[in-house]
Amino acid sequence: MKRDNAYYPSAFAGNKYFQYLRYLMEYARYNDWASIKSSFQLVLNGSTEKRKRVAESRLGKFFIRPGTTDFQFINYAYERKIRNYLKQNLSSFNVFIDVGACIGEYCIWLAKKGKRCYAFEPVPKNFDALKENAALNNVLEYLKAYPYGLGEKDEEVVFEVMETVTGSSHICRDNNKKGEKISIKRLDDLLNINKIQNSTPVIMKMDVEGMEVEVLKGAKDFVNRIQNLRIIYEHSFSGNEKIKAILLSAGNFDFTFLDKYNIMAIKK
Repeated sequence: MKRDNAYYPSAFAGNKYFQYLRYLMEYARYNDWASIKSSFQLVLNGSTEKRKRVAESRLGKFFIRPGTTDFQFINYAYERKIRNYLKQNLSSFNVFIDVGACIGEYCIWLAKKGKRCYAFEPVPKNFDALKENAALNNVLEYLKAYPYGLGEKDEEVVFEVMETVTGSSHICRDNNKKGEKISIKRLDDLLNINKIQNSTPVIMKMDVEGMEVEVLKGAKDFVNRIQNLRIIYEHSFSGNEKIKAILLSAGNFDFTFLDKYNIMAIKK
């Protein structure tokens, strides 16, 4: 499966029809008929948005960019089990860190509920959309956004930027590959992150297309010192055992699946 197609809907994916129905019910709940139309067009002929528009969902209001599947990311049914977990545990954390924040849908949703949010998004087009969406929802007071990715060391890397499913953009270590130059930083070096108190309850979500191990290596001090820490990560590209090994070298964790792709590591 190509990365760009990781969450790409298909009319032939019969096992996902119930999930598609959830999407449609969410759109209808907010009278977002434009997204219903876009969903059918995407599934039936692969076409995407033709113009920029604003859509509302359970997560907030968002600009939907032409040529993208932004309307899918803002639907509550997308990664529903993760969102249900966060909703059911709102009282148990104060800070949310989103590594690979895309257009900011998680941080905007949680910032509207008064959570302090840190968003990391290295793809310039996504970062610009994130900032636009944060302003649209009046949550800039609660949301700090960083225009770079996280990793094991400070460096400039090449990113292969996906045009349609922009959240699947990823690092490319092939020196001959052309792409956008992206800045990578270590989480442990960031002043604002270091100001988070050791006892502060934190949830960190990583969706970094195979850079999970590198992100955690650059965040070992943070992972070690935060006493009440939960980390949600997608294991598909890096492999769960590699990620678990890094986490267990920095602390004592329990692990549980939230859905097919995402695991929750809970510090004990």
